[in-house]
Amino acid sequence: MAEHRLKRGSEDQEQEEGVLRKELERERRREHAEEQRVSRVIGLTDLLAVLMVVATGFSAFATWRTAQVTGLVFAIADRPFMGVAKLEFEATDTTDPHLTVVYKNFGRIPAVDGLVTVDAWIDGKLAPDPFPGAMDVHETGSIAPDVDQFFYRYFSADSYKAVVGGKSRLRVDVRIDYKGLAPNTQYCEYKRFVYDYRSATFRHAGGSNKCKGTQIF
Repeated sequence: MAEHRLKRGSEDQEQEEGVLRKELERERRREHAEEQRVSRVIGLTDLLAVLMVVATGFSAFATWRTAQVTGLVFAIADRPFMGVAKLEFEATDTTDPHLTVVYKNFGRIPAVDGLVTVDAWIDGKLAPDPFPGAMDVHETGSIAPDVDQFFYRYFSADSYKAVVGGKSRLRVDVRIDYKGLAPNTQYCEYKRFVYDYRSATFRHAGGSNKCKGTQIF
């Protein structure tokens, strides 16, 4: 009898231990599932944080770019643009043929306090002017938008005939220094042209809007 009670007690203890083991196993599974859920939540939160940082970066870049473009638009709209419109020979059947340089303000506001300089080179040498003391520099004063302005450079009849006949090469340098209406704004436009005797036209041969030095006074 005593042996039977002892055996039964041992079986009851083993059953209780089995129940406890199962309960512990279920608890561990619940804890593991909770850890995984928390990890997923943390991962999603990190991803959202990264996306927010990226979105903030893109927003900042878009704002900066918009400001740049807006500033460029205003800079273009609020300044004059001087340039050469046309070069052509005139009075070619007289003893005083001359080159007419047509320039104008292509911008929307007036240009002020400018100088136009025209240098003519024949075969690499400064072309002689038939009128002693003639100036190659012209003060423009104020120039309204879209109004043609003229500069005349005279040649001797022999020089002109040599150029249009293809016996000599002509290069013309035009430089326009000017200011805008805003304080401390100075601009420059430099263009180089060569005469093509075959087509009787002037071809563009380089230039810059970043001239070295300034002639504005």
